[in-house]
Amino acid sequence: MADKVEQIPPEANGQPEEMVAEETYQLTIKLPAGEGEGIKIIASPRETVHDIKQSIMESPETCAHSCFFLTFNGSRLNDFSELGEIEGIATEVELELVEAPYTERDVRIHINRLRDLLGGPYKSSPASVGIDGGISYLTAVTGEIDEEIVPDSEVKFEDLLSNEPIPEHAFTGADLHARSRLSEFIPTTFQRLAPQCLKSLGLSGWNPVPHARRLQGDLMYLTVTTLEGETLNITASVNGFFANNSTASTFDPSPKQSNKKVFAHSLITLLQNLSNKFATQFIKLQDFITRHHMLEILPVDTYFPAHPWVVKSPEHVYDPARPAAPLLNFGPDAAESMRDWNDELQSNRELPKTNLQERVIRERMINKVQAEFTDAAIKGAIAVVNGSVVPLNPLETEESHMYMYNNIFFSKVNDVRGSFESLGGDEAVHVATGKDLEGVKIFNSIDAEGLYTLGSVIVDYKGVRVVAQSIVPGIFRRQDENSITYGSVDNGVKVAADETFHSTISNEVARSLHLAEHGVLDAEGKEFKLFTSMDTKGLLGADGRRYMLDLYRLNPVDIEFQEKECVESEDKPAYPHKMTLLRPELISLYWEHRFRDWVKSKTEEIRKEREANKPKKEVEDKKAEEGDKTKASKDDQKEDSAAKEEQAKAEEEEEEEIKIDITEFKLNFNPDVFTLAKLGGDAESIKEQEETVREASKFLNEEVIPSLVLDFASYTITPLDGDAMTKAMHRRGINMRYLGKIVHLTSLSQDQRLKHIETIALQEMVVRASKRILRDYLARCSVQEIAPCVSHFFNCLLGTELNPKPKPHLPEGKVRDDYAWSKLTPPVLLSMLKRQVLLRFRHKLEDDFMSKIKPLPTLREICLRTGVQLEARDYRFKAYSANEYEAMQAEQARLRKSQIAQASKQGKKAKKAAKEEVLVPKYRVSTFMPEDVQNLMPTIKQATSRSSFAEEAFEAGKMSLAQGHRQLGLELLLESLTLHEQTYGYLHPETSKCYAYLAMIYHRSEEREAALDLQRKAVIAAERTTGVDHPETIHHYINLGLFEHAAGRRKLALRYLKHALYYWDILYGPGHPESATADTNTALVLQAVRDLPMSTKFFERACATQEDILGKDHVLTATGYHALARAYTFQGEFTKALEAERTAYGVFEKKLGAEDPRTKESDLWLKELTQNAVLTAKRIQQEAQLSQTQARLSGSAPAAAAAAAAQIPRGNMPIDQVVQYINGTGPNGNSTRKGKKNQKKRK
Repeated sequence: MADKVEQIPPEANGQPEEMVAEETYQLTIKLPAGEGEGIKIIASPRETVHDIKQSIMESPETCAHSCFFLTFNGSRLNDFSELGEIEGIATEVELELVEAPYTERDVRIHINRLRDLLGGPYKSSPASVGIDGGISYLTAVTGEIDEEIVPDSEVKFEDLLSNEPIPEHAFTGADLHARSRLSEFIPTTFQRLAPQCLKSLGLSGWNPVPHARRLQGDLMYLTVTTLEGETLNITASVNGFFANNSTASTFDPSPKQSNKKVFAHSLITLLQNLSNKFATQFIKLQDFITRHHMLEILPVDTYFPAHPWVVKSPEHVYDPARPAAPLLNFGPDAAESMRDWNDELQSNRELPKTNLQERVIRERMINKVQAEFTDAAIKGAIAVVNGSVVPLNPLETEESHMYMYNNIFFSKVNDVRGSFESLGGDEAVHVATGKDLEGVKIFNSIDAEGLYTLGSVIVDYKGVRVVAQSIVPGIFRRQDENSITYGSVDNGVKVAADETFHSTISNEVARSLHLAEHGVLDAEGKEFKLFTSMDTKGLLGADGRRYMLDLYRLNPVDIEFQEKECVESEDKPAYPHKMTLLRPELISLYWEHRFRDWVKSKTEEIRKEREANKPKKEVEDKKAEEGDKTKASKDDQKEDSAAKEEQAKAEEEEEEEIKIDITEFKLNFNPDVFTLAKLGGDAESIKEQEETVREASKFLNEEVIPSLVLDFASYTITPLDGDAMTKAMHRRGINMRYLGKIVHLTSLSQDQRLKHIETIALQEMVVRASKRILRDYLARCSVQEIAPCVSHFFNCLLGTELNPKPKPHLPEGKVRDDYAWSKLTPPVLLSMLKRQVLLRFRHKLEDDFMSKIKPLPTLREICLRTGVQLEARDYRFKAYSANEYEAMQAEQARLRKSQIAQASKQGKKAKKAAKEEVLVPKYRVSTFMPEDVQNLMPTIKQATSRSSFAEEAFEAGKMSLAQGHRQLGLELLLESLTLHEQTYGYLHPETSKCYAYLAMIYHRSEEREAALDLQRKAVIAAERTTGVDHPETIHHYINLGLFEHAAGRRKLALRYLKHALYYWDILYGPGHPESATADTNTALVLQAVRDLPMSTKFFERACATQEDILGKDHVLTATGYHALARAYTFQGEFTKALEAERTAYGVFEKKLGAEDPRTKESDLWLKELTQNAVLTAKRIQQEAQLSQTQARLSGSAPAAAAAAAAQIPRGNMPIDQVVQYINGTGPNGNSTRKGKKNQKKRK
């Protein structure tokens, strides 16, 4: 964007470049006559003229312009010139906006621009793959801000004890025991539709323009219906737009005669002239758009946008231009939509990368084209599955059909050729496609010179997996088997090993992936040397490029798992396939593990050699000493200095000796061992290669998995849902087939700290098994059966408490036996789940396993994995109570009686018909209904590119900060942020993480506004790319709430915290270890707004969570009780405070010792509270004695006792002393906590 000042990052070679502050240009854009004074824009020298034009079009004052050029000193500027390259330009300069003549393409762009504006920030389109793609709720959650940012110096602790009424806030009257309601998934303040400016805007039926009118400059005809109800026919011409005299039945393109201005260069200006309501509403529309953050309005164009699993069906509005969208986007012959995807992808990879700017441009172009290819692939895959694309080979069986659509090659995933028959058939192929995509990602990240990969996307839709790939040049023109020049296409019958391929792979790929050069024999026994697996193919395209295909075997086999689990045993069936490969992360971990061991042993070896040589040297030194005694006794001082020099020299020599040549370390993996490939070479080398792979497999089972469980127990990793657990396992190189083992280890430990891990892992196994079963049913469904099938499946899985025997909703005239899915019953489904979990995760589910599954989190995960979007409503998973059932039956009877009474008035026949008619219940007899299923969208996997340079700068910045170099670290992180924005775009998960990290740094340095701005960007980017209820988004919202709290805007902070806790409850429910931290943070903010009762409830819930998970004797539990004691003190409940502080002190003293600062602080609190309790008890006793005396004198003991009871105080410690103590000063003004600041617990 033009208002973003870029920074100069270090050079690409890793050498730090001197930081030079860029000059910024203060541009004044002079507008055409009569349009105001102009606008100001701040730009950097590296921004192009096109970037400035984009900023002009996005500015509210100049949004009417889209067809123009800029001039400087009367000369037209090239759109692709950088400002810094323009001759004569200064830091403060005036550019003139000149309206340009239109072309047909410019008119289409102008109309699309207007339609985008009229659609507002949220443009729901029925043509998109899902509902509410890339939605953000930040503006809706924020609402009206009625608080100012308050500096820390102005915050007074005594404000807590103000007598003013507690302000109303997000948690006012909240019930902490109530669960989140799915009907509130979309904030009530969310406004989807923008203010309406026109009734309709569309292309006229008089298009295309007749030949004679083309010579007059006409380009297109439009029909507009204004809010006043007037229909306008408008001509788009070379010079602009004007109203003509045509009607629906008469063609008259002459300009309309009117007292209003009927001509304007911009269509927006023309409509403002012709319709007063449009002019008024357009101002409201601009105001509505500007209320939203910039990142909420920008399209998500470099990443597939996230779609929520719960939606409200959008209102379907009339738009005659919608069917013409392809014409407006791609032109009358759709020529602009036909792209050579492969050439674009490979050409961008061939862009120069000699310096930083070239690398940024290259990576940005690769990301952009990849995102556009993914979008086209998704639309094509949907068309393929729906049968809208004619196959290239229609005479063959449906399973072997291949398709080409929009220059993309599509194929359904199944083992038609039988290549994977020995590995598991279709099951193995399904896994291989995912592994192939991982291989493409790895090759792209290595970015080896001279090797290319295809654009690849995997689309799962309606139970069918489709692979979309860019087309290799010449692949359809020749059937030349010799085009495969590396690897084998027929399982080793013929093998090729092109020298150029081999040497190119050996340079970077083999070194990065630790691939061993190994021999493979063909059918004739001839040996070929390969680095990659025999199944990986190298293909020479017609364009001369060398392509790597079928990259699913870059890593070796997990042989320990395969030998144990891929064979049938007494209690377990054989694993469904033998594509059980190790993950690349595991290979890297094992290589590093072995490397560390090697360095350690090498260092020890060198030290032993040095120690062995040391005695010899000492004997020689002794002899030399005896030979010259007179010299040795000359000067003690000289002796000492010589000894010191000798020692220093020895240490230096020792350091030099310990330096190790790391190139000596060799550890490479042969991906073809333990496969069907015939290996060449001697038996000893093959055995050694097999042993290396076996040791890696053992390392996974014996080291990596147990260490992950330990990290779970120590809360180093605390996943919130199944997706977070999957990512945690994958980062450690653990395949998901080991989920059963993780459940087994967590259940064996009986550790409460692992209870949430066991719950999430169990849920994840059920979700994955459910996904497979549902996918199989959907693959056999027609479009009309999808909603009944999904709803019936969910009823059998999650709705059995409400209805143990759910009935499927069948089309009219059909019976249950007509469909496979309708035969499903809850017992059958549970049996299928147990079988699938045992088959795929080697874990035996207990008979009551569904009682341990949380319905709402499970429903969410299945919907996200299968692409189901449900209606936002409260789904009932529990059975109706007796009272509820009676009330519903009574209501049903009343309705029945009313219906019969009404029918009786119409005659006997109507009355008889009413009695026979089956009254549909007004209440739900099943949890889910077909109408709840709003959409079934595809789920995708794509080979997204990573910007290594942006990530390296980010890691370098984090390291500098960790080492205490704040300024350098901050500069590096800002450089990294600029690189992220330029490479990935503003809306990308990686950019979101960068925003969040920088926001935290600014927050800690108390730069409030910078922290808040970056954190808001992090929230929006996460919402729109990962999901509104994704764990990352929830954590971003919590931090945003804490940042607002630190800035003094407490009510706004509470809105953000409530929004985060709402989604937290949907994701997991109560009892997660991190929820105690979230509750404590919320309690602190509630204290700041003086809602002490609600604050105390949150502290109590945090304590209960910690005690349940960690036990009462844990330090964190004690810390929670200490905070709770303070909360009770604020409320004046000193007895409860004393009890809580006793618990805290007991744990602190036992676990930390009496000298620990936390123990001392707790001790001080305990003494003050105990003293207060003693004084209170004495006073109560005195009051009781006095009341008894008065009762004897007055003779009214009961009344006096009641009066005395009413006067008994809750605590004797004056409130000003409480405040003094909490502030850290005793009754005499002395500090009770020396050097201790009042620290707020932050996440």
